[in-house]
Amino acid sequence: MFSLPWLELSRFKRHTITRLAIIVIAVIPAIYGGLYLASNWAPTDNLDKLQAAVVNTDEGAERPDSDGEKLQAGDELVDKITPKGEGGFDWQETSQKEADEGLAEGKYFAVLEIPSNFSERLVSTGGDDPEQAGLNLRTDDAHNFIVGQMAGTILNEIKSGLNETTTADYVTEVYLGFNDIHSSTEQAVDGANKLNDGASDLHDGTGELSDGAHTLDEGVGTLQTGIGDLVEGAGELEKGSGDLRSGADKLAKSTTEAKNGAKKLSTGAGQVADGTSQLRDTSDEVTEKAEDLRDRADDLVEGARPKLNNAEDDFESARKTVNGDLDERVAQLREDYPDDPNVAKLADDMDRLGGDLDKAHGRASKATDEAKDLEDPVTSAVDDVMKKIREADKKIGKLDDGAQKVATGADDLHSGLIKLDKGAGDLAKGAGDLNDGAIQLKDGTEQAKTGVSDLKDGSSQLADGSDDLDKGAKKLVDGSGELADKLAEGLKQIPTYDKSDREDRSDVVAVPVDAEKLKDNAVDAYGEGLAAFFVALALWIGGMITYMVINAIPYRALMSSAKSARIAWAGYVPGILFGVAQVGVLYGVLTFALDFSAGSWIWTLLFSILVAASFHAVHQLCVAALGGVGRLVALVLLMVQIASAGGTYPVQTAPSIFQIISPFLPMTHAVNGLRTLIAGGDMFIAAQSAVVLLLMTAICLVATMFVCSRKRTVTLTQLHPSLSL
Repeated sequence: MFSLPWLELSRFKRHTITRLAIIVIAVIPAIYGGLYLASNWAPTDNLDKLQAAVVNTDEGAERPDSDGEKLQAGDELVDKITPKGEGGFDWQETSQKEADEGLAEGKYFAVLEIPSNFSERLVSTGGDDPEQAGLNLRTDDAHNFIVGQMAGTILNEIKSGLNETTTADYVTEVYLGFNDIHSSTEQAVDGANKLNDGASDLHDGTGELSDGAHTLDEGVGTLQTGIGDLVEGAGELEKGSGDLRSGADKLAKSTTEAKNGAKKLSTGAGQVADGTSQLRDTSDEVTEKAEDLRDRADDLVEGARPKLNNAEDDFESARKTVNGDLDERVAQLREDYPDDPNVAKLADDMDRLGGDLDKAHGRASKATDEAKDLEDPVTSAVDDVMKKIREADKKIGKLDDGAQKVATGADDLHSGLIKLDKGAGDLAKGAGDLNDGAIQLKDGTEQAKTGVSDLKDGSSQLADGSDDLDKGAKKLVDGSGELADKLAEGLKQIPTYDKSDREDRSDVVAVPVDAEKLKDNAVDAYGEGLAAFFVALALWIGGMITYMVINAIPYRALMSSAKSARIAWAGYVPGILFGVAQVGVLYGVLTFALDFSAGSWIWTLLFSILVAASFHAVHQLCVAALGGVGRLVALVLLMVQIASAGGTYPVQTAPSIFQIISPFLPMTHAVNGLRTLIAGGDMFIAAQSAVVLLLMTAICLVATMFVCSRKRTVTLTQLHPSLSL
């Protein structure tokens, strides 16, 4: 099983150069990984070696309410960051010109500019028009892009420190203000108590004034009511006497006209009585004639009914005779004399006669039915007419009786109206005298009502004003009392702070939330965080170097009787041995040169050997299948995996195409497993990565076996390849 692999390895003992090649294969991954990690091991710990300029043009500003005390925030900031290592960079205070030239030449990696109004805007937070103070940090990406990103982080730290200091100063002034507010509120409480006492005295006086004003208003109201009733009565008297006077005048005129009309009525009533007597005689004659007409109508109905019934019976008998016996006889004649035209004509005539009798019988039946239907309406109509004639006769009799009585009453009315006409004249004269007196009484009461109304308006205004004054005094008492109570309560709630308490509270308010960044499975250095990626890169390059020096498969064995699996195994075993050596040398350099540490050393080494085994299987397959072109394919795979393995930034930040292909590439799982083991993370993730790498290794070895099987047949293309690398 190991004879062919040992035969392949024995080639490297023949010459010194081949022995050196073994060393080179083992050392190159360590050199690659060690150099890259050494250069990126802890870059943020050496930022104080980068020079940066600070340009301070701040003119300072007077603090509010400080008796001339001046704030020099720019100088304080320069003093804080210029000691070496205190402000992130090695800050050097320079002029604006020197800073600009140094940034352009690359001498300074950043320039912090403090504007002239920096202090002025800081102290404005305690005034009426607060403004934000600004700082400018300039970098030049033409020299280094990463330093620009770091400078932004440093600026945020400087800004946070300034905000904390400024806020603490502002809050200290606020706490001092609480002390002043407490003292002023004590004075306000005393004033509110005095105001409440005066308001109580005022309320007592306004209560007495309100009672007297209401008593006066009630008396004037009673007087106004009486005068109003008197005015109303006088008005009604004037109106009534005027109506009486007008009525009396009209009555006098009307009685005279009625007297004359009554005489005409008496004459006309006599004439109407004569006419109604004649109308009554005529009505009696009409009633007698209507009774006679009714008797004749009854006789007509009674006589027409039996005649119509008899006619219907006769038509029915004739129809049966024609359609019965005669039809049978004619039918017999047609049988006896079928060729006789007279018999045929007789049969036709009989048919037509039968049809005519049927129609006549139908019309007779219909007439009988219609006569029956008309019998009741005719009788009813005659009865209605007779009823109305009798009622009319009665009404005409009553009309005649009434007309006679009207004629007699008209004579009596004429005699009475003569007496009424004389009395109506006397009444009209007395009503005129009464109306003149009522007019004079009404004018006097109207004048008295106007005076009392003015008096009532004044008394009502006095009562309302005194009520409002009393209510206002009551509100003043309540309000001043509530003001004194609330001020006293507020005074208890207003705190006072001594100097030590103000300082402690100002520090807390300036930074109310203290955040601490916690890491699970933290690594010691930036380089350890990148180690998984660079170790995987180093082992991939180690696999490429291995199969540049040794054969992917022993090609002479292809001509032997050895199985393809044994041939593939013979090319893979030397590669994996070199891979194990590469892992050992690489971690030796990292441990002793860079103080590298891992969460689990044993599993990290075993997983790294598995990574090397998987990578060597991939490289063996590429070279065995494609020769020199396979090495080019391995190089392309390296570039693709660098972009999609998520070694520096998560693969989710890469374009979608790299996210899609990432799970199918061995370096992705190598980086995930190594990162977990180095940091001491979840072993299940490392186990998953190990299973995937084992599966990829097995697939590549099976594919290499298939390639060995195919290569036992030599083609013309293999003897004369188009491209040789």
